[in-house]
Amino acid sequence: MTDDVIEHLRNSGARLRAKALFRDPGDSLSVRIPGREGFLFMTPDRPDPTAFPFATTGVEASDLHARIYRSRDDAGGVLIGQTQWSWALASIGARVPTLFDEQARHIGPAGKPIAAGRHSRLLRALSDGRNVAIYGERRICIGTTPSRVVFNAELFEKCAKAFVITHAGEDRIRKLPLWVRYIARARLRRDQKRAALSYAAGRIPERMDAYF
Repeated sequence: MTDDVIEHLRNSGARLRAKALFRDPGDSLSVRIPGREGFLFMTPDRPDPTAFPFATTGVEASDLHARIYRSRDDAGGVLIGQTQWSWALASIGARVPTLFDEQARHIGPAGKPIAAGRHSRLLRALSDGRNVAIYGERRICIGTTPSRVVFNAELFEKCAKAFVITHAGEDRIRKLPLWVRYIARARLRRDQKRAALSYAAGRIPERMDAYF
């Protein structure tokens, strides 16, 4: 199983690098080891995976990953890093609305940016099942599977870019209807519950990698 998880991590890292979403020294990526209280972790400059327990504490990047896994038993992977759009969102300081149906379905609302170092506030923001957050100038992206992290990171870049450009042009921003967001959220939470059960049983969830 660990060999399979290593392959998943490396594949996800390669796909994110190809899309310029995982390349800076401060970026970090991890995937959960099914059936264990631990995860595999890597950075762009140190691509060899390192295993950490969920009990990891300290000030290193792996500590924040560990905190997220401890609070989200559905998380199969975590991506942390800065992009031009996460930096722009942090500068604007505004709450990112739900603009697209796939955004509502897979990542949920981003909420307002959270100051770096406010770990407790970050974890509270993520506790309701949302899969993205702006933390300092970085974006945090969660997925139920290693592949889902890649898809969610791509999706959030699309949403962030659309919002920043629209905000800069002072154009009217249209949110999705409430009923669409309600149905999408229910489906997202259903997937997350199923993912948590799969990881507890020692396996990576299946059929969660479709874009829609």
